[in-house]
Amino acid sequence: MALTGVAREGLSHLKALLALDTTNPPGNETQAVRYLERVLCQDGFEPVVLEPEPERGNLVVRLQGDGSKKPLLLASHLDVVAADSSGWDAPPFAGQEKDGYLVGRGALDMKQMTAMSLMTLLTLRREGFPLRRDVIFTAVADEECGGEKGAL
Repeated sequence: MALTGVAREGLSHLKALLALDTTNPPGNETQAVRYLERVLCQDGFEPVVLEPEPERGNLVVRLQGDGSKKPLLLASHLDVVAADSSGWDAPPFAGQEKDGYLVGRGALDMKQMTAMSLMTLLTLRREGFPLRRDVIFTAVADEECGGEKGAL
């Protein structure tokens, strides 16, 4: 099935995120945060990057609504558990399509949610939907190992 528009762009972002090794420990989530920051800035957003220690980045960005309703939070984490490549049919950090599936560490937990949330925010802004609430997107570090660097 050929993807078009938003779906193709979302798949592209997911592949890019899957290609970044954010195994925790050590984390290295800042590389994914910088990717998201570049994408968001290209669409006129002003994301905030918080880095409690080197390479343990977190990102927060807000799309403002009229404030008549409480904000909505789209939350995700960027770190992944270790992947022993000997047990994989494709490299765990390549973000490759194989036999009709997208293969990569984080495809299900939880870089897919990061890509979906990113596309939700981008689409809301691009299409000019009138929002009665702010939409806040976070992509955080350290969910897999305690959360002190961002997830908590």
